[in-house]
Amino acid sequence: MQRVLTAVPLALVVIWMILFQPTPTLMWLLYAIALPAGWEWSRLCGLGPVARGVYALLVCVIPWLMLRYAGEFISVYVSAAALCWLLLTAWLFTARPGAVTQALSPLKLLFGLLVIPAALMAMHAVHGSRLQGPEWLLFGLMLVWVADIGAYFSGRRFGRRKLAPQISPGKTREGLYGAAAAVALYSMAGALYFDLGAETSVLMLLLMLLLSLVSVAGDLFESLMKREFGVKDSGAVLPGHGGVLDRIDSVLAAMPLFMLGRQWLLQQGFAL
Repeated sequence: MQRVLTAVPLALVVIWMILFQPTPTLMWLLYAIALPAGWEWSRLCGLGPVARGVYALLVCVIPWLMLRYAGEFISVYVSAAALCWLLLTAWLFTARPGAVTQALSPLKLLFGLLVIPAALMAMHAVHGSRLQGPEWLLFGLMLVWVADIGAYFSGRRFGRRKLAPQISPGKTREGLYGAAAAVALYSMAGALYFDLGAETSVLMLLLMLLLSLVSVAGDLFESLMKREFGVKDSGAVLPGHGGVLDRIDSVLAAMPLFMLGRQWLLQQGFAL
């Protein structure tokens, strides 16, 4: 009940901001979310309190500066993040956590400076599009939620075989199949809503299935970071949920690829 009482109001605020507020206003909400997420990420990387504050500000300043002064490089930045998540997805399902340590991890710090700003810039690009941008962004976020819900119920009912036992023993292959089935149904509904052609709808289905897999990888990577740091949650900001990073890890992984995939889908749609 505590999880529900925390999640529902937050979800309603996010949905209202996406559908009824302009992109610059939405970005302030995203910065407000990224700030504690950056703090928690840097904690899992071994930074002290002062350095965490600087890091948290940096993950917000980078997208702000790029959106304001270096817009031509945003696609490169987002593409680099998407490529990293795809490579991690191929590795994480067989990965093993390292030894528990709270020592500084420069590589994870650099990765955070890539993927957190990239997710913010990807959401800015999607929401600011003239082609149903707010609806597409909400569709992308809800894709992550649908995959999570499908995995939860399928895993609880049918879960037997572990997905990544060394990283997250609670996740099962049956849960992943349930997530894929839920995403498939959701994608077909989305194709009808956005009035995509038959061929584009098939491409969308394949892309959304890949995105659901990448979103799971985002969750697994944060679980890996927590195991190697020796903590259960990234923080304690959200009652019943843990930290902000615990709630947005899948979104961070999915959004860069979602932005690129949406652009490609629309290009395919216009070509038909």
